[in-house]
Amino acid sequence: MISRRPSRAEKRFRSLTRLIAEELKEAILAGKLAPGERLSEEKLTASLKVSRVPLREALRRLEAEGYVTFLVNNEAVVSKPTTEEVQEYYAIASVLEGLAARLAVERAHPEELSRLRELHQLLKEAYLGKDLERYFEANSNFHRFIAEMARNERLHRLIDQMRQEIQKTRILALHLPQRIDYSMREHDQILDAFLKGNPQLAEATMVRHLSNQMQALKKFLEPEEGG
Repeated sequence: MISRRPSRAEKRFRSLTRLIAEELKEAILAGKLAPGERLSEEKLTASLKVSRVPLREALRRLEAEGYVTFLVNNEAVVSKPTTEEVQEYYAIASVLEGLAARLAVERAHPEELSRLRELHQLLKEAYLGKDLERYFEANSNFHRFIAEMARNERLHRLIDQMRQEIQKTRILALHLPQRIDYSMREHDQILDAFLKGNPQLAEATMVRHLSNQMQALKKFLEPEEGG
């Protein structure tokens, strides 16, 4: 089947959708839109001077990236998982990613270790530059590559599914600036376990990293939910 080239109108629509999504994402990352805040389409169309159709498409794009959640009534809010959801996400992810780390060390090729070091360096650069959006992206790439190195397709799919859920917690990390420092050190330890060729250490450091993230997020959420 011959694919149809998008028309100018379609290109303009996609470009507009992307711009709206980027503007809303910047507002979320800057804290102008808080976790759990309702995203009124009426107010957003007025403030952004756009129609509902591209706005809705932009919100769906942000939903796929973990910044926005659609409720059962189809209302959009800035993502804010509950403590129960955080615990469920990370309890499962830590076991799956710990297993992936162990398998990855056992099956790693030298060129894959070199690539992992490159991904770690990109993570470090984003951290030193205090670029949270780049840090989130580099973090995802680092973890995704370890899952690929494990060479277990079913495990890879399960991890990918859980990381999509975990994306919803990235906004909460904005309120935990010190957690980023700890996170970077934990990634240093994960890489070190790979370079040492120690599967058990890689599994343990990965589990500890995700468990620490879970505890930090729960500590942030519990006072608010209690209130």
